[in-house]
Amino acid sequence: MSTQSSKLMWHFFLLYCGVTIFGMLTVTVDNLFVNGLTLKSLTEYNLKAISIQALSMVAIFQLFTSFRLRQPLVWIRLTRFPIEMFWTMLIFGLLASPLYHLVGTLLTEPSKRDKPWEIAVAILYEQILCLILAILLFTLIRRLLRPYILNLPDEELRVFSQSTFIKPLTLSFTSLLLIGVLRPLEYVLFNLTTNKPLDPLALLLIASSTIIFGLILYLLIICQFRDEVRVLIRGMLSLLEGDRSWLKRRMPIISTDEVGQLGIAFNTLQEQISRNYQEVQQEFQLAYQVQQKLLAPALHRIGEYQIAATCQPAKEVGGDLYDVLTLDESRFAIITGDVSGRGMPAALVMSAVLALFRTEVRRGGSADEVLTRLNRAVVETLQGNMFITLGVGILNQRSNTLEYASAGHMDPYILRDQEVIPIPCSSLPLGINKEEMYSEVVIPLKSSDRVIFYTDGVVEAMNEEGEIFGFQALEYSLSHLDPQAALLDQVHTLLRNLPKGSGAYEDDRTILLLEYLQGEGSVERRGKPHEHLPGPTDC
Repeated sequence: MSTQSSKLMWHFFLLYCGVTIFGMLTVTVDNLFVNGLTLKSLTEYNLKAISIQALSMVAIFQLFTSFRLRQPLVWIRLTRFPIEMFWTMLIFGLLASPLYHLVGTLLTEPSKRDKPWEIAVAILYEQILCLILAILLFTLIRRLLRPYILNLPDEELRVFSQSTFIKPLTLSFTSLLLIGVLRPLEYVLFNLTTNKPLDPLALLLIASSTIIFGLILYLLIICQFRDEVRVLIRGMLSLLEGDRSWLKRRMPIISTDEVGQLGIAFNTLQEQISRNYQEVQQEFQLAYQVQQKLLAPALHRIGEYQIAATCQPAKEVGGDLYDVLTLDESRFAIITGDVSGRGMPAALVMSAVLALFRTEVRRGGSADEVLTRLNRAVVETLQGNMFITLGVGILNQRSNTLEYASAGHMDPYILRDQEVIPIPCSSLPLGINKEEMYSEVVIPLKSSDRVIFYTDGVVEAMNEEGEIFGFQALEYSLSHLDPQAALLDQVHTLLRNLPKGSGAYEDDRTILLLEYLQGEGSVERRGKPHEHLPGPTDC
């Protein structure tokens, strides 16, 4: 016998002993406080007989349980066992009580035998007691078996003949109603057969105790039904809220009634959702792989310039993008961008924007001209349904200058001599106004200059209290970057400094860091030298 089965049998033994003791106490209390017997007379008259009956009941029920719940533990046996035990208790009472009185009558001298009506009243009382114990066993066994049913392997949908929860409710209600009617009636008949006066207080005690007992058992059954329904509701709400752990979990089926049937329907639906989700996951994985291949490698070295970049989508795929594209021997282009929205729609638009950018930048022209042409194509394609923020930089290695134009994108920063300098340059995002004209700034770079490009998911990262990271915190992180560290490590350091939040981050996060390893220069507007970086109105 397995450990689980042994543990279950031990729990049943304790349950049967407890129910039997409850029955003995019920008989003793009735005899003492209702029938007016003394404790001495009880010990002399029927304590031995009651003890023998109790031990016999425990032994018979334990043997019956071992036979019905033999190895292996099967779900359908466990779900049917409470009602089987109910009828077994009633049959035991119907057979044991008359047999006990028959044997007692035969072994007693004729002059000392009880009168027939006295025996009938005693049998009626014992049948009421058996009914009390039967409904008590039915209720407690249902609760006892619940954790064992939940622990059974659930690899296949269970198939069973449908029943209704009305049956256990009706069974419980009818049994408790009979107990409530027959128990006071038995007391009246007992007093009539023994010529004792009726005690209103004793009758009230019997009626009230019976009603309280019935209400407790009935509430236990209702609460169990409520708990089963709550498990279903919790599982459904978890699925609706996107809790992926429920895709691999199955709703426990612990009955053959409407709740069990609803659980079967839920599991069937859940399996279908899980299969569909796996298909979607595979498609997302493929889309993610395609998207990552569309992006430039994380680390570049072009002449005297080194570029490190990373893109972390908030979902499986995202709308952030970056690219590094060699144009000729002396020039290369870099972009960072963010498509409005998240997920697959943003990823599709991101892929299209990358393709459009690569086409337009190879046609030639400055950064602002590339943005202007790209905006017209985007407006015609998206027709106002989405927009894209984009920062375009074209770096000339001969003059060591960076032409930069922005369409509503986050202002980049130059890290120069422990100083963090913003580069304000922006206009409307792509896809809003077809006639929008974009302008640019030209930034000569000095030796060891680093330029950081990023998307709004970086500055808008939230902590658990809902506070955003912000530009001030970003500038602080930038000022404390170790310039001697590898460039890609610096990018990862910036990402680690972002708040983690309470779960998955809300928006895609992209960082591109450009470092100039040699050369000198100053920041200037296109065609006109300046000694300072452009102000907010310079672009």
